Amino acid sequence: MDIVDQRVPLCVAAHQLAAASTSLSTGGNLSVRVGDRVLVTPSGARLGAVQPDQLVVVNMDGSVIEETRYRPTAELRFHLDLYRATSASAIAHAHPIASVAVSTITELLPPIHYDAAMVGGSVRVAPYAVFGSPELSEGVVAALFERTAALMRNHGSVAIGGNIETACEHLGVVEWLSEVYLKAVSAGAPAILSDDQLTEVVATAARRAYQPYPGRDR
Repeated sequence: MDIVDQRVPLCVAAHQLAAASTSLSTGGNLSVRVGDRVLVTPSGARLGAVQPDQLVVVNMDGSVIEETRYRPTAELRFHLDLYRATSASAIAHAHPIASVAVSTITELLPPIHYDAAMVGGSVRVAPYAVFGSPELSEGVVAALFERTAALMRNHGSVAIGGNIETACEHLGVVEWLSEVYLKAVSAGAPAILSDDQLTEVVATAARRAYQPYPGRDR
């Protein structure tokens, strides 16, 4: 697979995120890794309008290796650090409303529905740090240990996957779980699923060849 083959799928994914109203204005960025090259959305891109020729190709050191007038996203650091720390082939980051809200009120989004198994269980919240900083990247990498999605304090959500479609699906799972959590805590104390119950979900899904699980494609 060549990196050029990923330009259209990456733009399609960006447009779908925008259409789902998961990010405001220029909030969010996506990338795909092929070998030692990474295709990433440009700095200041509006996800709903980004075009294939605007995507930037960098190497694993962050250097632009294909001529372009565009600059890579300011969040490039955590994309590259996540590729080094995991076996992911794609990363999606956005600023969905419910996810941002939950990131401001808790250290951990608990598994209040068994679909949490799709992203590895409870969703950690990375500490706040300014965008593009080493501190933000360190927090995101730690929050994604043995997970496929995380929240970012007062910022948004980030997810990884074997392809950009899966990474975006994981973002969607976290946003849905966040919406459920906000509604549940507004009414009372929600019941939380245990690790054993989530393990049972994964095992049952495996026996039935149910594709969305176990959600540990890192």
